Amino acid sequence: MKDCKKNILSKEFIAKLPSYSIPSILLRFTAASIIGVLSIRFIILVAEPAPELVEQGPRIKDYLLIIFAFNLLSESNIILDIILEKFLPIPEKIKLRMAIHSFAGIILLVAVFQFTKLLFPEYEQVGKETFLLAVAMGLIFINMMSTSLVLIRFMDKWVYAQKRIDAMKEEKMRMDYTVLQDQLNPHFLFNNLSVLKSLIIYDQETAVSFTQNFTDVYRYVLKSKDKVLVELKDELQFIDSYIALHKERLGNGIDVQLMIDKEGVEKNIAPLTLQLLVENAIKHNVVSKENPLLIEISSDDKYVIAKNNLQIKESSYSTKTGLSNLVKRYELLEGDDIIVEQGDNYFMVKVPLL
Repeated sequence: MKDCKKNILSKEFIAKLPSYSIPSILLRFTAASIIGVLSIRFIILVAEPAPELVEQGPRIKDYLLIIFAFNLLSESNIILDIILEKFLPIPEKIKLRMAIHSFAGIILLVAVFQFTKLLFPEYEQVGKETFLLAVAMGLIFINMMSTSLVLIRFMDKWVYAQKRIDAMKEEKMRMDYTVLQDQLNPHFLFNNLSVLKSLIIYDQETAVSFTQNFTDVYRYVLKSKDKVLVELKDELQFIDSYIALHKERLGNGIDVQLMIDKEGVEKNIAPLTLQLLVENAIKHNVVSKENPLLIEISSDDKYVIAKNNLQIKESSYSTKTGLSNLVKRYELLEGDDIIVEQGDNYFMVKVPLL
């Protein structure tokens, strides 16, 4: 997985085409040879063949020659494609690339014909119709090769681009998690350290349990920082400790009720989702003994639901990345959308279980 990501994020994309592994060479050789053999059969059926072919039919020598010629054209086209990719990369220069490849292919075809004539001078006497058909078959083969190479490179780069986009999405998701985790710093940290200092002085027994909850909260944050999803039951254990810290500071000003369906606890959510929803409610609402903030966290078969009564503060500190950031995270996870509802006296967020 790490090697894959390294390739995906490499500065320069190196196409896998062509491959010179033994299976790939054999596949190309077989394909070019079959096309060559079919071509010579077609030429013999349609055109006026050389006199010796009329009497004897195609010889092994003739088959070997056509197989050699088509494989030479095949490998020459691949080498040409590699050279063109360096100077005219796809897709930026695709039209010019196709034109040059086709023109160069014709030159290659003429060169191969001349080369075979030098090796086998007896084929000088081949009839005009046979020669023209051979040229036509060669041109068709070259066009098939050049088009196939361009399409394969185009698809190769498209797949690469998709993988790069996926890698960037994952990277953005990790950055989003970092932003959410940073919401625990510095205000949450400083507030709780102040509470702990007072408890150590006035109530050492409570200070011990407070310290344990404090430790559990930050242990969970560290454990989940590299995770895309966590089980809801783990998030609930974390939120118990998190709420306990707030209750120590806010007392009867906050009341959180957990009503989670047993079947839902095995499902997954993004880490720190419940922390964000509770923190969001505390941050934007008045919290006092006279006007307690009531938060209900429940679930059904599709969603975990956080609902609180509305008693909006006139002003509140906000990083403006909380809820909107959570919505974007779930868009990247490709699950159902987060549902946000606000009534006259309540605010509710429904987060999909995955």
